[in-house]
Amino acid sequence: MAFLIKDELKTVSTIEIIDIITNSDDEIINMIIEECIDVMKTYLGAYYDMEEVFAKTGDYRNKTLLKYLKALVIYEIPKRRGKRVPKDQAEDFNEAMRWLEKVAAGEWRANLPPKKVENEDGTQSEVGFFKLKSNKTYRNHW
Repeated sequence: MAFLIKDELKTVSTIEIIDIITNSDDEIINMIIEECIDVMKTYLGAYYDMEEVFAKTGDYRNKTLLKYLKALVIYEIPKRRGKRVPKDQAEDFNEAMRWLEKVAAGEWRANLPPKKVENEDGTQSEVGFFKLKSNKTYRNHW
């Protein structure tokens, strides 16, 4: 079973409207879901094990990630047919992208399995969250 299927989009839109926009072509929806999952993997893949995350199904999936994936998918569906995206869907999309950007920047942590790297001695350790910054430069008046 896939991480997200068309019938689960009923929490963000009606299936009838989705069918009208896509002309009942489930292949379009599956492609949009795969593309949006790839976007999420790009943002979150540096710190989290994306293969493990998207291999889960049913109640084992992360609900926050699922919510934002649905927001990305439902935003993309009308765009495929040249339709105007409703304001509430655009706001949900923007919220999802902000969340992805904050997590990717290391400002927020997601409740996802961490990415592991193999050490020289053969053991595995989690990828750390590094945030490199410098102190603000102050200009002296003297």
